[in-house]
Amino acid sequence: MGKPCVMDGIVDGGNDPLQRAFEPLIGLPVWFVHKGYGSFLTMEFGSPHLKVREPRMVSSEASEMVQKLFARRRVTPCGEWHLWIYCCNWRIIADGHELAWSESSDQESIAAAYNIDSRLFIGIQIDSSKGTSVFEFEGNTVLQTWPYGKDSSDEQWNLFFWKSGDVFSYRADGHYSCGPGNQAVTDQSWHAR
Repeated sequence: MGKPCVMDGIVDGGNDPLQRAFEPLIGLPVWFVHKGYGSFLTMEFGSPHLKVREPRMVSSEASEMVQKLFARRRVTPCGEWHLWIYCCNWRIIADGHELAWSESSDQESIAAAYNIDSRLFIGIQIDSSKGTSVFEFEGNTVLQTWPYGKDSSDEQWNLFFWKSGDVFSYRADGHYSCGPGNQAVTDQSWHAR
């Protein structure tokens, strides 16, 4: 087994690792909520810093667009914590009304993401028996996630810790993993909650 997950000074192994992972985010505004590729959603918490990816060469077999993209420096604002929602269905609900879900149009998804932006994070609830999550924000606004289908190994979301380099991951089967962000998927240890 690898080194314990250090979540900004909190060593994994307590009563509720999920709640401890998100505890430092409670009361912070979420920012740079962004609809990414496909139905991916990303969002930042905590003090900002810049992530710089220097230009690099890619295979000559890559498309011209990919070659041009990697030939440029990319500077991205990031928070102390970065939440990436992927490989799952999601829906954003405000005051009991669905604003968008993972299959909505880009325009609807972008508008729903904008609705979450700058709201204070209140907490997270999960039902590990169903593989669901509810991220709660001020203003009676929530982001719900649930599995795509029958593949219980799909990772629904990852919470990245900038200071430690660790990642807290949550899977469709309700299991979690926490460890170094550069750890191979095959080396991850998954735990029931």
